[in-house]
Amino acid sequence: MSLIQYTSDEMFSATDLVRKNKYIFDKIQSKEIQKAIILRDGKPSAIIFDFTEYEKIMKEYLSLKSNTTGKTSDKIEKINKIGDNEISQDDFQIALKEIEKLSANSESKFDNELVETNQKLNDFWEK
Repeated sequence: MSLIQYTSDEMFSATDLVRKNKYIFDKIQSKEIQKAIILRDGKPSAIIFDFTEYEKIMKEYLSLKSNTTGKTSDKIEKINKIGDNEISQDDFQIALKEIEKLSANSESKFDNELVETNQKLNDFWEK
């Protein structure tokens, strides 16, 4: 998300807002400036813009929010549809066989490594 961009003619101090509020509001209403950035202690503190612009921004925001919420609820529904009870017995048996193959392979590799290690130790001690 990029930072909000503004120009120096859109920046007003909080004191200016109090003293020249009609001037600032007139500039916004006449579209001379898009927004008024109110500075407090030299830092942006608030933004004032036309009410119609606010309504437009809020409509866009709400439509984006509803689209995002809809997508999230669709994902949740898909996740909820997939459950443990939906796994067929055949798939379950196939998965168990695959696990057994993996564990058998790892055990045989471990046994082979153990034999090689014992052989190396015997060779070392016999020398």
